[in-house]
Amino acid sequence: MINIILKSINNLPLSVIAILFMIVSGMFAASMHCLIRVSALESHPFQIAFFRTLFVLIIFLPIVLKDGLKSLEIVNKKLQFTRAIVGSGAMCCMFYGISITELSKATALMFTVPIFSTILAILFLKEQVGIRRWTAMVIGFIGAIIVIRPDIEFGLGPLLILCGSFIWSWSLLIAKKLTTTETNTSMTFWQAAGLIPATFLVAIPFWSSPNLDQLFLYLLVAIFGTMTHYCLNAALAKADISSLLPLDYLRLIWSVSLGFIFFNEIPLITIWIGSAIIILSTSYIAYRQLKKSKQPLTNQLNPNL
Repeated sequence: MINIILKSINNLPLSVIAILFMIVSGMFAASMHCLIRVSALESHPFQIAFFRTLFVLIIFLPIVLKDGLKSLEIVNKKLQFTRAIVGSGAMCCMFYGISITELSKATALMFTVPIFSTILAILFLKEQVGIRRWTAMVIGFIGAIIVIRPDIEFGLGPLLILCGSFIWSWSLLIAKKLTTTETNTSMTFWQAAGLIPATFLVAIPFWSSPNLDQLFLYLLVAIFGTMTHYCLNAALAKADISSLLPLDYLRLIWSVSLGFIFFNEIPLITIWIGSAIIILSTSYIAYRQLKKSKQPLTNQLNPNL
């Protein structure tokens, strides 16, 4: 039965396969965020983050054994170390923020990553940006403000997610630099390995011995996170980012659905309005980046949680 399904999928046009992978990637991402919320009912988010990184490393080991230890060689140790520290900060902010924020609001705010990436590229890579992209970034931040609704309350959760998005954008720029010297296997492995010490240290003050049910939830978080990026990479290998980017925003639909089913969350109209503004803004920024460089930052689609 499985072979028949796989054969049917392989017979589809590449563009259709890419679309399917992209949609499934979004489903896995939204499901992972939902599992973080569920796990946080009994565990501290920092402990969840630690086990997430630990299990990802275990999941990744067969790939290392297949490719050999040479695939893990590091050329730029300083930059790899910096990326691990930055990634740890982003993960801790994201996990804590997701644990205390409605899924729909958290997802909408994560869409600001391309905006922050563009700003950091201007500051540190001296990238030239015209008035149209500056306008798009300002409009995107207006959308984020609408989502947060500071006139009612400026909660810690949304603030942490914005901080996490900003820090993750920094990590993306470092990753872009590392691609010139490191292999994909090396970058992925050491990113995961580098997160373990930092997430363990911040988890110690909140540590509680997990039971089997909690460990199973942690494992699911790791598996769903890994599948998110596997499906994303598979989609990007078969189609251009410009055609796939709009499908990434379907994550908002999955998040709204899961938030309603598991937490009885009903998003306010402001979340839809703000999300639409952010989506239009980031889509335009991605379009301009594509048109200018023809080498888009594909990792901007999903924060590596």
